[in-house]
Amino acid sequence: MKRISIVGLGYIGLPTAIQAAQVGYDIYGFDINQEKVKRINAGDPTIFEPELTERLWKTLKSGNFKAFTDLQYADCFIITVPTPFKENKTADLRHVFHAGEIIAKRLMPGNLVILESTVPVGTTEKLALFLEEYSGLKLGIDFFVAYCPERVLPGKIFSELVENDRIIGGICQQSYELARQFYAKFVKGIIHVTDDKSAEMVKLVENSSRDVQIAFANQVADMCHKAGIDPYQIIDLANKHPRVKILTPTCGVGGHCIAVDPWFLIESFPEETDLLRSARKINDAKPHHIIKKVLHRVDGLKGLGVMTPKILAMGLTFKPDVDDIRESPALLIAKHLATHKDELALLVYDKNVGIDATKAHGINQVEDVWQGIAWADIILVLVKHKEFTLIRDEAFGNKIIIDTCGLLHDIHLKQSRTFLEGATKSQSDVWE
Repeated sequence: MKRISIVGLGYIGLPTAIQAAQVGYDIYGFDINQEKVKRINAGDPTIFEPELTERLWKTLKSGNFKAFTDLQYADCFIITVPTPFKENKTADLRHVFHAGEIIAKRLMPGNLVILESTVPVGTTEKLALFLEEYSGLKLGIDFFVAYCPERVLPGKIFSELVENDRIIGGICQQSYELARQFYAKFVKGIIHVTDDKSAEMVKLVENSSRDVQIAFANQVADMCHKAGIDPYQIIDLANKHPRVKILTPTCGVGGHCIAVDPWFLIESFPEETDLLRSARKINDAKPHHIIKKVLHRVDGLKGLGVMTPKILAMGLTFKPDVDDIRESPALLIAKHLATHKDELALLVYDKNVGIDATKAHGINQVEDVWQGIAWADIILVLVKHKEFTLIRDEAFGNKIIIDTCGLLHDIHLKQSRTFLEGATKSQSDVWE
């Protein structure tokens, strides 16, 4: 395999295309968004990810990569399109099968099709049969199909594309062997092979496990708040146990995976997923609990004579230090508060999200975090971006702070550690 067509040039497709191009594959990127294709070919990746712009420029210059709005013939087609859920929480697979329909028109004997998008169990097989029907070629003889879910963390995509283990599930032995050969050229992690349904299940179980763990952390936070104690200190101390690793409570669960994937299992296995359903209920409710808490503090300020309490929301992305706002609970909270114009004034700050992007969601962004802190009566910390951890707590003055992600705990810990390290150094100097 030499020529690779990657269908969908988003957060997974574009970095995968670049990584594959850098090891010598001829990569043809495909996306139906004409403006995105134009910008990518001009060297603008349209999304933020460390190293992405520099790597894109290098691959464009090498001639190993180019983006198209028409799918090119290739030896291997890789599908990296979104798989959101519908209003009834069932999987929306329109993009996957639309990609399949386009690929079927280009499918040739010997071709391999790899699905990377997260899907319900059994989807790869359905896609394979769909391709067989629409192409007229024989599955497992003329063409081959495998499932290989992405396993990368935004902010570390390029290192994890190379270092992480990969799971490959093939429709048949030849399918996973061809897929293994493709990934082996740039993956340093171990490549594990299995069948397609098992690979689909692995991906869903991985992300659902995280969702359950986050739900537990959020319930710990709820119990601690009710008891009047610091949940982040409790979790920090509990994690001193060698076999305990509780995650950090946040304002909810977002992103394209963890907030979505459990629903695919719930849809397929309604009788066996009570725990997953409960975790989804807890995590989905978290933003609304925070909104209620904020409005309660607004009412309290009004009772003290503050006519229009001013709120600065810090952070909008679904996780720290990325620009991704897909399914972001922080964005949901900010959008909801912005609708209470008669009760409060809201500004947000997140340098990772452009001012135009926030305006598109009906939210006004302040250009400088310090300006926002000085302006606000209430500071609502929604995302623990690295730049926020550099703030000293005295900078907040006597503002009301609603911390949903443990920023203050980290700040206090860092300042205490600095003080103790300084004290230890001074003491050692005395003894010397």
